[in-house]
Amino acid sequence: MMRFTRIICISFVLALLTAAGTAYAGGEKTFKIIMNAYDTNIPELNVEGVTVKNIRAFNVLNEPEAIAVHKGSKVKITIENKSPISEGFSIDEYGIQEVIKAGETKTVSFTADKAGAFTIWCQLHPKNIHLPGTLNVID
Repeated sequence: MMRFTRIICISFVLALLTAAGTAYAGGEKTFKIIMNAYDTNIPELNVEGVTVKNIRAFNVLNEPEAIAVHKGSKVKITIENKSPISEGFSIDEYGIQEVIKAGETKTVSFTADKAGAFTIWCQLHPKNIHLPGTLNVID
């Protein structure tokens, strides 16, 4: 459980650093997102006097989970799926909906012509399994 929390924290920090470093650069904005699966088994956990046994958590994270660009930027995102199963990559406001098979890499390109924070999500799996990310388009 601690490893999973640490991975989420590291992903968040890396996402902020990536966003800060690329949001203000000139030209086409290029990003690489890696979909990683984390399968965690905890044989026993005791919380506040309650013991739970055989806990399993399977989560997929986009790393980095957040990216930022300026409105009007041309955006190119290369997505690499390191999950053992097919994963989805969708940004509804930009009409993006891809399926990336296990081990596959795909690239999507678009112009960020709408300002706001837009959810990057997997249309194939529940959001509590493939955790959503964010595309931040700064006006």
